[in-house]
Amino acid sequence: MNKQNMFLIGFFGTVGIIVLFAVSSALSVIISPVANSQSSAQMGQRLTRMSLSTFDVGLAKQFMDKNGDGKCDVCGMDVQLCIDSGQMQCNMDSKSTIGILGSQHIHADWKIYINGKALDDTVLEPLSMDMSKMDNKMTSSFIHMDKGAPAPENTGDLIHMHATGVPLWIFFKSVGMDFSKESLILPDGRKFSNDGKKLKFYVNGKPNSEWENYVFNDLDKIVISYGDENDLTQQLNSITDFAKNH
Repeated sequence: MNKQNMFLIGFFGTVGIIVLFAVSSALSVIISPVANSQSSAQMGQRLTRMSLSTFDVGLAKQFMDKNGDGKCDVCGMDVQLCIDSGQMQCNMDSKSTIGILGSQHIHADWKIYINGKALDDTVLEPLSMDMSKMDNKMTSSFIHMDKGAPAPENTGDLIHMHATGVPLWIFFKSVGMDFSKESLILPDGRKFSNDGKKLKFYVNGKPNSEWENYVFNDLDKIVISYGDENDLTQQLNSITDFAKNH
């Protein structure tokens, strides 16, 4: 092969590489914005489908903006940006335990008994979230009961958790109730104190010492009961088994 042929091969080879690089770069410029746009749109759709309720926003600000300056105490960003991304606690905080809204969706069957009588729809329906409207001011998107449960379920048979690490007290606080090992206070102000160990908290048939701080697992069966021990076995056996259908 003479020098002229070698020169031509080298020249056209170099040109080919340059052309391929230029085409590749142009395609990446065109494709990347589309991909990023699709990704942003998907995230936007997720947050639109379920966003923080009015209650959640207030609690998030208590968690992340204790001095009220509008900035997240942990990351320093506008606290509204953290909230808009689905955070109740700043996930950059090593002490954060509650995940981003939508990080999971699990269910537990449960009942609350007062002196042998379970709280029914007349009490629980107003405390439930209407998922078709998503404008509930007093309920939490992170942990709630759904209004209009499909038959044969009744409102209040299930409690839903839409993020990781959400303790029960957030649900109770959101609906104006208070539950702890000391007492159970209903939204109407009725208080049932734990005198003589009458207030009980059971998970999957066993006493649980975490009370309002309990973070339930999928398919848990929870009983909160105030009253005589004589009713307890019947109450534990009355728990539904609907969570497995969700």
